[in-house]
Amino acid sequence: MRRLDPWLLLAVVAIAACAYLAQSSTAKALATPGFANRQIVWLAVGAVLMVLFSFADYRVLARLSPLFYVVTLGVLLALFVVAPARAGAQRWLTLGSYTIQPSEFARVVTILAVAAIAGEHQQSRLDFKTAARLLALTSVPAILVMLQPDLGTALTLGAILVAALWLGGLPWRTWVALVAAGVVMVVVAWLWVLKPYQRERILTFADPERALYTSGYQQRQSKIAVGSGGVTGKGLHSGTQSQLRFLPAQYTDFIFAVWAEETGFIGAALLLAAYILMVFRIFVIALSARDRVGAVFAGCSGFVLATEILINVGMVTGLAPTTGITLPLLSYGGSSVLATCISLGMIQSIWRLRYANV
Repeated sequence: MRRLDPWLLLAVVAIAACAYLAQSSTAKALATPGFANRQIVWLAVGAVLMVLFSFADYRVLARLSPLFYVVTLGVLLALFVVAPARAGAQRWLTLGSYTIQPSEFARVVTILAVAAIAGEHQQSRLDFKTAARLLALTSVPAILVMLQPDLGTALTLGAILVAALWLGGLPWRTWVALVAAGVVMVVVAWLWVLKPYQRERILTFADPERALYTSGYQQRQSKIAVGSGGVTGKGLHSGTQSQLRFLPAQYTDFIFAVWAEETGFIGAALLLAAYILMVFRIFVIALSARDRVGAVFAGCSGFVLATEILINVGMVTGLAPTTGITLPLLSYGGSSVLATCISLGMIQSIWRLRYANV
């Protein structure tokens, strides 16, 4: 364990502690203690996975990434056949009383596959062929995830491509072309891809008074919760918005609102400091990696985690539209916790092997 990065471990432990406290509060509000108990189990299993992947060789996993990638696409395709529809979406596989969201693991596999391709490219700048391969590699799972539909996870898969192209040294003219293509894709998505409720969320964000008691209700209650926390908060298990159930989805996408109301500005700032430390150490590990595979994997993982954190906190505080992106390690959900811990374990492997000669 001495060869692992202690600061990254410290950040993860701090976030996990906050996760348990926050989930215990939502469990009390919803009279379902299983939420907090299951979350601590997922965190414990995630810790074991993180240690196991820390002592694995990320380079071997990268060589196996084509196999992982094909299997992942097969599972995402199978969801449209075998997954039950829940709230109009087919995102989960059911195993007894548990559900698995394959798109969370697809994100890790996609980052690994992108890192493996980037490792084959030895020039200082990406050529067109490599950039096209990266685009195809990220687009296929992103499209499958969007069709589930799951816009939030699809956006994070797009973040992988942005990070990989930036780390690969894409010429500025190509960036201009990509931005133009992105604008076209946004227009196409708005007209033909996004579901009506997804478009309504964006319109409500642009005009908060548009639907105060329908699509805008969740975000409105979230902002009230964050603001009512004040400096020191109302105390654990004492937040009115959560305990009186004014705040829907409080244990998943909007868990940060629960934490901010009960611990106030101080607690929210400490939690965000732990996230900043985690992302900062990931980027430090990316810079110290012994090869391009490690650098790209850590860099893309750090960028995706930062994107999730920024969008989720922005969503909770009313600075971004509601997209369904969870807060890493804090939001309830075994798939998200386990996938995040696997990524963190591989990042620790990159740190551990940074001076390896073989």
